[in-house]
Amino acid sequence: MAEDRLTGFTTSIEAYGRVQGILLRPAEAVVRYGTLVEVSDRTSGDRYLAMITDVKEETPHPALDVERLRRIYESIGATRLEDAVRVLEEIMSPGQELVRWSSIMKVELNVLGHVVRAGDGERLEPYDRPPRPFSRIQYPDPLRLESLLHHRLGGDYSESGLYLGRLSYNREVRIYLNPDRLTTHLSILGQTGSGKTETVKRLVYEVSSRRDRIGYPRGGIIVFDIAGEYTGYPYLREDTVPLLDAVMMPEKYGGGRQPGRLTIIVPYEASRAGAQVQREYLWNGLADMACSLSLTPRLGSSVDVLAFFDKDRAMSRATPGCSGLQPSKARYNDAYRLIRDSRSLVILLPLPGFMDVEEMIEVSGATSEYFPLIVSDLASALDLYSGHDIYGVTLMNALLDAHLNRRLTGGISTRRDAEGRAGKILDAMILWCGAQDKKPEDELGIILAGDAKSGRKYFFPLLRYLAWLSYRLGYADPARAGEKQALCSLLGSPDGVGEARARLSDAIYYLRTTEYSDHILSGVLRRLRKVAGMTSDVVDPLIFDALMSRLMEGFSIVHLAPPSTGNVDLLLSTLIRRLFNLHVGDYDPRRLTVLVVEEAHNLAPAGVERASKASLLRVAREGRKWGLSMWLVTQRPAFVDPGVLSQTASSILLRTTNPDDLSTIKRGVESAASDIVDRLPDLEPSMGEALVTGLAAPERRVPLLVMVDRLRLAG
Repeated sequence: MAEDRLTGFTTSIEAYGRVQGILLRPAEAVVRYGTLVEVSDRTSGDRYLAMITDVKEETPHPALDVERLRRIYESIGATRLEDAVRVLEEIMSPGQELVRWSSIMKVELNVLGHVVRAGDGERLEPYDRPPRPFSRIQYPDPLRLESLLHHRLGGDYSESGLYLGRLSYNREVRIYLNPDRLTTHLSILGQTGSGKTETVKRLVYEVSSRRDRIGYPRGGIIVFDIAGEYTGYPYLREDTVPLLDAVMMPEKYGGGRQPGRLTIIVPYEASRAGAQVQREYLWNGLADMACSLSLTPRLGSSVDVLAFFDKDRAMSRATPGCSGLQPSKARYNDAYRLIRDSRSLVILLPLPGFMDVEEMIEVSGATSEYFPLIVSDLASALDLYSGHDIYGVTLMNALLDAHLNRRLTGGISTRRDAEGRAGKILDAMILWCGAQDKKPEDELGIILAGDAKSGRKYFFPLLRYLAWLSYRLGYADPARAGEKQALCSLLGSPDGVGEARARLSDAIYYLRTTEYSDHILSGVLRRLRKVAGMTSDVVDPLIFDALMSRLMEGFSIVHLAPPSTGNVDLLLSTLIRRLFNLHVGDYDPRRLTVLVVEEAHNLAPAGVERASKASLLRVAREGRKWGLSMWLVTQRPAFVDPGVLSQTASSILLRTTNPDDLSTIKRGVESAASDIVDRLPDLEPSMGEALVTGLAAPERRVPLLVMVDRLRLAG
């Protein structure tokens, strides 16, 4: 009603943008920090948008409620003296209240901008002078305020923006974020139970279901799920909506488009999967997750399962209502096709069999100055580089081992001798291509170790290396040819044999002519064996990049809850780094890929060097121009690396009470002014109340107090 509208006037100008004023409002109404008001200068007619930053309430005073008295007169049709008596009787009867208590409030206003006409609407601009004393203060019309706040998004802001929620103090005003500004990165900060997860769900759902409308039809969403909250596994709470369900079935939660393919990555430490019991634990957990997802009313469709172990692969499919899955052997092309084509895929993924030299040093604990030199030289000879990464650690192990036992390089004095030794190795593989009963591992064992029984440790690294070489050089299609077929395609061509012989002979000649002692080489071999024990050469760069391409176009969750096990930090670093490189190498201005980093204090910790932090720091600094948006989510911002946190130009700040965290937000979050941070302990956690600031806010000069709208079933 009109008398309940916020009214008052300014009394003084304290500073250029700070104004004092007085409000008169019913005592039951709440005026709080963050309330937006309109200030009209009576002299110039200029209008301003201002935010209440401080409130002091004076003693309430009584006033006659004229409206209630009028209703009494109308109800009895008063026209005569007798009627006046009846009015007095009504007034004096129990329960009638003709006194309305009001209060005078002294307020401080922060003037945010000058409201000017712009076409059919209004916009907010910087002002030359603040409103003068005795300017009128009033509550703005909700529709006009909503339009004013979103003027940068245009007249169709409800279509082109990302819906977040409604103003805390006026639920008629909806709030949308600017998707074009999300590439400047976002931080979602608040203590446990403040509503971070629900905020993430709302925004991820909006990006996923509205891609075409917000101007980014291409791109992926990748969520690091620490506790299984977004997957809805291993537990599924009845009072919350799993993000996975809402994204994959948007028609049940308000509509929008489906993201296409679903990928769930379950990372694990490869060294933990050596024992059969550990493999069974990983596979059973993977199968149980896939069955859970395939149930109705969840996805209600088949879910493919693909597991990469240290030496082999397994695959299966979970159909609706499945009670268990039996793994079957997966060839290279089976795995590649599943990654490329499956609609819903759960992947068990170890640290892949490639990394850069610095990571090898970190993983192996190598301290020798010779380690990076020898590894780099050997990788160059074999052409093992994929970008800055080196593939084929197990092959380098095998060749170093064979060299140290003198079988690989014994009798070699010239490059022609090295070519002859390489030719013998390849001949053993060529015979295998032509005759099924041939066992190339026996022949390789004799060539490289003098013992047929030792051949397997040379055969499989060589097989995978030559198959990878065949795929990479175009002799075989990774989606059609298994590893043996790829190897045979390479060695079935004279040019292919020449390519393989040149690389192997270069490596053999390098080892034969190296000036490094056997003691040094043995030390390098020990460190390489440690690296090989933590990686799987079954996952090569081609497989991994196919997976990255899949993540760039669908909805993905990196599930770090059980059955994920072990230290997977280096794997996460590799994933982020390769994702960044693919965005740079295949840049598309229509692509926006969102990387949601839950528990950011674990992946980018302050004061601790970690591989994942280095990769996230690069995304934070350079990802914006390549269409990578990073969302940092944490309840302990004080524990997040300041170099990463400071790169977030937009923030959604929920209730926070820890003094260290509040201080960190003041220092490290550019968009959060000190007075805003001081109000965070007062926010209402049960309602998901948040302060929204920064470039992605509807109007960057206007911090907004918003009730985040939780995901719910439509209707």
